[in-house]
Amino acid sequence: MSVNSISTSSSFGYVDTSQCSNKLSDSTKRKLQALGIDPSSVTSETQAQALIASAQQKQQIQQTKPNDNNKQVNSSESELISQAKTLASKMGVSVSSNETLSDILSSLSSKISSMSAEANGDTTKIQDIKQFQSELFSIQSQYSSVQQSDNNLFSAMNMTANMNKYILGLS
Repeated sequence: MSVNSISTSSSFGYVDTSQCSNKLSDSTKRKLQALGIDPSSVTSETQAQALIASAQQKQQIQQTKPNDNNKQVNSSESELISQAKTLASKMGVSVSSNETLSDILSSLSSKISSMSAEANGDTTKIQDIKQFQSELFSIQSQYSSVQQSDNNLFSAMNMTANMNKYILGLS
C-alpha cells in the first residue's frame, strides 16, 4: 500500500441548518414564520407539523380565555358573578366591580338576614325574601360545584406532576 493512495475524510458531525430547512415545504415554512417559529430551527417536516399544531392550539386557548382586569376567571364563575350582581341590584346591595364572588355572596346573605329581621310579618316582604334566598342558594350551589371542579383539576395536575417527577427520576 502506497502513501499516495491514502485519503482522509474529515467530518465532524456539522449539520447545516439551511439544508434542514430546505427539506420543509414552502407552505410549512410560511406557517412556521407566521407563528413566529424560525424554520431553520426545525429538522424535519413532522417536527414542523407538530410545532405548528402546538402553536395553533396555544393560540386558540389564549383567544378563548376571558380576561377580568388581568385576572383569569373561569367562564362559569364569571357568569355566576353576573348573576350575583343582578341579584344584588334587585336587593339594593351595592357591589364594586372588583369584588370576588364569595364576598358578594356573603354580602347578599347578610342583607337577607337583615331583611328577615325587618319583615315583621309582612307577607309580601317575606315572599320577596324567600325568592332572594332561593336565588342565592342556587348561585351558592353552582359556585360550590365550580370550586369542586377546580379542586379536581388541581388534584389531577398535581398527580400528573408527581408522575412526571417519578418517571424522570426527580423524586
